[in-house]
Amino acid sequence: MEEGRLSFEGWRLVFRSANLALEIPLTRLKISWDEARDGAICFTDPTQPSWSIFTLDQDILKHRALQEQAHTRNQISELQAPRELSRRLVLIVAVVAGFALLVGMVSVLTGIMTRSLVAGIPARWESQLGDELAADMKAEVSVIESPKLNARLTNAVTPLLQAIPKTALQYKFYIVKDFRPNAFALPGGHVFVTSALLETNHPPEEIVGAVAHELAHVQLRHGFRKIISTAGPYLVFRIFVGSSSGLFSLLGANSEVLVSQSYSQDYELEADAAGWDYLVKARIDPRGLISLLKKFEAEQNQVKSFRPAVQALSSHPSTAKRIRILETKWNKLKDKSGFMKFKDDSSG
Repeated sequence: MEEGRLSFEGWRLVFRSANLALEIPLTRLKISWDEARDGAICFTDPTQPSWSIFTLDQDILKHRALQEQAHTRNQISELQAPRELSRRLVLIVAVVAGFALLVGMVSVLTGIMTRSLVAGIPARWESQLGDELAADMKAEVSVIESPKLNARLTNAVTPLLQAIPKTALQYKFYIVKDFRPNAFALPGGHVFVTSALLETNHPPEEIVGAVAHELAHVQLRHGFRKIISTAGPYLVFRIFVGSSSGLFSLLGANSEVLVSQSYSQDYELEADAAGWDYLVKARIDPRGLISLLKKFEAEQNQVKSFRPAVQALSSHPSTAKRIRILETKWNKLKDKSGFMKFKDDSSG
């Protein structure tokens, strides 16, 4: 192994050391990578197979003598193509990762600002908006008065209302004539329960399970969070650093979202978890929510093309996933006994 100096003299690559001088015409020069030598550049001459010249200086490939010769220039292009592709892929991955990180940070900050804004909404303002939305809803659906169904509803939800977190809201319940068992809640504590859910084929545990889920939406202010978060990070930031009037204007202008559209999967799962906790705290068997969801799922499979007139009363998405999550919560529940027994109200 000889150490020396590389140079270009005319159209020749010249290597000189203290004991050796080697010349390779550029027309015979072969260029390759030697990964065994940390990716060194290897120069060889087929007519002198016993000699190889190595260098770690990548800049030598930019030398004018090598670039002006088509023979060597083409070899350099072929050598650099895979490495250039790899370099670009690494750059692309880095850019994508950086962008994903930025998006993630923006998402987290937007979520923090959204929750802060929602927490600052006065209960009185929420109640006023809820009253207006409830009036619109009652004009769209058929609210009925039925002592029998009202008794079933009251019997089911009374213990639940004593266990949910206390707020300034006063919950109001309405029975809606509809053949699908379901419930829907508006900000301000207005809860609409369908007549089908209150029929005797649905035990009180299923009724209160549906109501617990909807009360969780109200307690967690999912409707307001949805409006604010969908406004976009820039607008959320402007509202966050501005006055409360901007927030109320945004919520008021998009209040139809609270009635006309369902919640995202994340909100549904969050409401399931909170509703489950309300039921357990009230010592109500939370499996009523699971059995009701299973009935929803069976109906969805039978009537996939059904579209209700009121979107707010449509069944929620990802029912199978929700059932799996709640069944896991039941399996992990330590105390599975001591749940209250509802009185038999089926003959009322």
